[in-house]
Amino acid sequence: MEITVLDFDGVYRNQQFLQRQKVQWVDFQSFRNTNLFCEKQTLDELEQKLRSYKRNIMTLIGSGNYHYMTYLLLSRIEKPFTLVLFDHHTDMLKSPSEDLISCGSWVLDALNHLPKLNKVTIVGVNEDGEDHIPPSLSGRVSLFTKHFIRLNFKKALHALVRDIPTENVYISIDKDVLDKNFAITAWDHGNMQLRQLLTMVREIMRKKTICGIDICGEYPVHTNEFEQKARKAHKKNGLANQTMLTYVDKWLRKKEELSEVVNL
Repeated sequence: MEITVLDFDGVYRNQQFLQRQKVQWVDFQSFRNTNLFCEKQTLDELEQKLRSYKRNIMTLIGSGNYHYMTYLLLSRIEKPFTLVLFDHHTDMLKSPSEDLISCGSWVLDALNHLPKLNKVTIVGVNEDGEDHIPPSLSGRVSLFTKHFIRLNFKKALHALVRDIPTENVYISIDKDVLDKNFAITAWDHGNMQLRQLLTMVREIMRKKTICGIDICGEYPVHTNEFEQKARKAHKKNGLANQTMLTYVDKWLRKKEELSEVVNL
């Protein structure tokens, strides 16, 4: 499985396992004013550059501050689809300006501007997530809160796939949905176990057609790379990324093999 890496700040250079992977690097470090917020004109320039690269099923985005890049990845999908977002936040806040997209507003922008996006299901979200959903969009957004998942994981697992109305699914993972034992980001965290996340992703992949997966939630790069907290975060996040990529690759291969058998 080839992986696309969106390189805004060099954070993935610290993750040694990527040196053993087939990686397509997309260098965005020359773009300015992209951290947290991005002007629509700059977003158009990012999209133009991204379209010159091959589209892979797996993308690493970097820090959650660049999660709005998922919007560009979704805009390339040509069939009706559901976005399943594993995130401690809804990312549905209203942008401070119509000329900006942000890591906290991109889901709202996607629902309003991407006609192929049928529904958004947010998994592991904080309990106040419902407060961020405009009434006009409530029928297109489902929430599986971290509290519900912690108390009723099996029930949540089965309900999750039933909640997806389309055959095609895009999965976006922000590692802040995970307990800090499994990842460290610059944002407040949920309480999901890594094995729970993997189990949910596997179930979706087993039942649905996956049109893309992305992962974000890296710890910000600091000038002092030897800071103890940063070293710990990069190591932990790299292990989480490696684990997720290994399992996704395994499940994709298995699904391809089953498809080949069926078509014999």
